[in-house]
Order: sequence, then structure tokens, then C-alpha cells
Amino acid sequence: MMKFCYKCNENKPLDAFGKNKSKKDGLSTECKPCKRQQDKQYYAKNANNVKETVAKYRNANPEKVCQIKKEWYLDNKPKTRASARKWKQANKEKHYESLKRYRITNPDKRNFLTAKYRSVKLNATPLWFEKDQIRIVYKKAKEWGFAVDHIVPLKCEIVCGLHCWANLQLLDPSLNSSKSNKHWPDMP
Repeated sequence: MMKFCYKCNENKPLDAFGKNKSKKDGLSTECKPCKRQQDKQYYAKNANNVKETVAKYRNANPEKVCQIKKEWYLDNKPKTRASARKWKQANKEKHYESLKRYRITNPDKRNFLTAKYRSVKLNATPLWFEKDQIRIVYKKAKEWGFAVDHIVPLKCEIVCGLHCWANLQLLDPSLNSSKSNKHWPDMP
């Protein structure tokens, strides 16, 4: 079936029109591209009023706005993550500057996460801990520009490895970051 758009004066398929419950057929009188163009023009003329209205709504309904944002994120999670990953690849310097600013402005959060990691590491350290061997591993990693990685992660939902010499390996820092705590040998 087709419908006539009064803006562009063309017959278009029904899926080219947005919903409008006030109309007999339940569809808008203009097609989606024409409606978008109309909305852009309105916003250009009334930007301040639109911004004020939106700000008032957000202030009056913070829980609803938060819930809508959360639902949108969950519905679009893969797309959002892919977009963020793409941006990070294209803007590495800006990304690192942003991380640096975050660490400087939120030292309490950074300290909390560091302390939490230390406690996990402490709980994963056996009594027969090979202090001298592990010190050498960390020293060599720093000299050669590698990161020290736990083959079986210390903190994971499924498994908990030990902080010992047999569970350490040297990895390229970017590979270590991408591995996170979700991969290990003989993983189910």
C-alpha cells in the first residue's frame, strides 16, 4: 500500500511514514525524511526553547530519564561498544588524555581499585610464594617493556588462579589489556 506525502508530493510505502495516533490511518501526514527536515528547521529556529524544555523535563523526571538511558544502552550495547572501540582506535591520544584526566580528578576511585586488586592478590598468594623468582619476572618485564600477566586470572567469576611463579607470563601490554580476566588455558 502507498500513501501520499503532502510535503514532498510523492506516493511512498506505508513504512516511510511515522506513527501518529491522532490520524485516521494511524500514520503521520508527512514521510520520515520530510519530518526530519521539518524538525531540523524547527530546532534551528527554537534551539534555546527546546533545550530549556528538555532540561526541565530531565530535572522533573530524573528516574525516568535514567531508566530510558539504561534501556537504550542495553538495547544498543554491541553497537555502542563497537562505536566506542572505533573512536578509541581513531583518537588514541585523546583517549589516553581522557584516562589521564580521569585518574587525576578521581584519585579516590583509583586508590580503591588498587587496594581491592592488592587484597585479591594477597588472598591468591600461597604460603610457598617464590618471592625472588617473581621479583625477577617483574624486573625483566619493566626492562623489556612487557606486562606481567597471570595466566589463570586472580579474580574471575569462574576460576581463581594463584599469584605464583608458575602462573606468570610476560605479554605485550596491549595484548594483556585485551585478555582482561576472561581468558585462560583449558577455559570451559
